[in-house]
Amino acid sequence: MPDVHAATMAPIAIASLAALVGLFAVLDARDGDRRAALAGLRPGALLAARLGVLALAALLATAVSLATTASFFNATRWPTYAAANALIALTYGLIGALLAPIFDHVGGVFMAFLLPFLDIGIVQSPMLHPEPATLANLLPGYGSSRVLLDAALTRGFDELTPLLIAIGWLVALLIIVAVAYRRTTVPAATGAIDVVTAPQG
Repeated sequence: MPDVHAATMAPIAIASLAALVGLFAVLDARDGDRRAALAGLRPGALLAARLGVLALAALLATAVSLATTASFFNATRWPTYAAANALIALTYGLIGALLAPIFDHVGGVFMAFLLPFLDIGIVQSPMLHPEPATLANLLPGYGSSRVLLDAALTRGFDELTPLLIAIGWLVALLIIVAVAYRRTTVPAATGAIDVVTAPQG
């Protein structure tokens, strides 16, 4: 149990930090990105820049958390364990980006801590649930958590299906974030252009 507990602490912290990064990377840049789109920058390029910042910060949080974890826990397969944590970071970074337009700053920060704790810390926890419940299979942390525990505690890899589920979540969230970003950036720019170019009098 001490090994299981140590293995599952890092991803909770990583997911929360990544969600905060996603929240503020999108929320605080929203008005500036609208003005940039109005000035003629392509929304796709703006989104790529925001996602690049999000990914870099999420991976940095992962590296720091894993360095701390390594001082008291030794995963059986470190490369896979680190990759699973990075997958969790990117997934919850995108979830944080989706929290921004819904909850704003205060509510978004609360949700950025609450969601990873409920998902990874409680529902996916092998200490509370020896076998994943039905709800666990439906949450974004399921696939990554299964891969993470497999890498932390066993020498072989037999979690291909959870890995594919985790990648599927990542792709789906990326698409949703792209659509939501475009809707919050492009319409404002288009409306402003229409006002500027409308005939006078």
